[in-house]
Amino acid sequence: MREYGSEHPAIVLPDGYFESLGELGREIMYLRSGREALLMAGIAACDKKEKVILFPAYCCWSMSAPFEKEGYQVVYYRLNEDLTVDLDYLKELMGRVKADAILTMNYYGSAKTDDAVRLAKENGLVVIEDFSHCTFSIKQIFNPEVDIYVSSIRKSVGVCDGSIILSKEKMLEQYIQEEVKDFADKRFVAQTDKRLYTWSKDQEKKQEFLGTIRECEGIIDEFTAVRPISERAKKMLAQVNGEEIAYARRENMRHLWARLNGNVRMVPGLERSFDKEGSSPFSLPILVENRDEVQGKLARRGVYTQWLWPLCDEAMAICHVSKEMNEKMLSVPIDQRFSWDDIEEIAEIIISVVSEV
Repeated sequence: MREYGSEHPAIVLPDGYFESLGELGREIMYLRSGREALLMAGIAACDKKEKVILFPAYCCWSMSAPFEKEGYQVVYYRLNEDLTVDLDYLKELMGRVKADAILTMNYYGSAKTDDAVRLAKENGLVVIEDFSHCTFSIKQIFNPEVDIYVSSIRKSVGVCDGSIILSKEKMLEQYIQEEVKDFADKRFVAQTDKRLYTWSKDQEKKQEFLGTIRECEGIIDEFTAVRPISERAKKMLAQVNGEEIAYARRENMRHLWARLNGNVRMVPGLERSFDKEGSSPFSLPILVENRDEVQGKLARRGVYTQWLWPLCDEAMAICHVSKEMNEKMLSVPIDQRFSWDDIEEIAEIIISVVSEV
């Protein structure tokens, strides 16, 4: 039952989460987007003209594009059903491909990479880890063997732009060009309009902010230079309370997983994303037949899911798990915007729609 009225909850004060990441003993750099952070990581990882990086077969094209831009050949490796690395395949791959670096990813905060990182370091590879799916639990998952950590912060919290690099070595700042204020300003206006829409439900305003967000995504898709995080986003990050965000995400994930378990197929092992204090899951991936039809019906009932991600044929050819994710997965939001009652309603709608299709 939803509850209304009574006392106001406390205003949440910032806890200095991002400032505290200095405790990890890494060089820290903030950039405009995740793909620009990946490009900088690629530049730092290897200075050879021809170079090879091993990539998980389940990843967005926008993750491999920066490395291809920097001259890397991308070679894909397999994943297990729970999205952990297939170590036997990776070992065999390292035996036949002379790689310079590897990208790992802790998917949804539940697929630890420690064994793959250890194997990569034994074979002399530079390890880059994308922690976008656990931005607010990096202290918990931190592995000193990883050379460069990167995360797209704006995927997890309402900043107009922003990504972060945590590197063992100092990054090459000469590649960074001046801030483009237009991008951050446009996204900020769109995000502000979206917040106002939650009260007004003004459909014209909704179409305006959706159009602006699409325009900004197009700018990022066609990036030609590395840009720093905007001054506006820096100020916004200073207001974040990372501990509360992690708590909300963890409890929402626990709640939704429990409600869907036995009713809707999910990626195995997701319970690892909420089984420890301090963990901060990204979203809850479900696997459904007739994915596009399910997504459309959910949207019509107010539950907006994402397809993560469209994959290339090469990746799907070597990894059946990635192929199934490409065909059946939907990412259900569980983030700090939602209350217990919201998650309960989301669960009821998903169970209803999946049972109908």
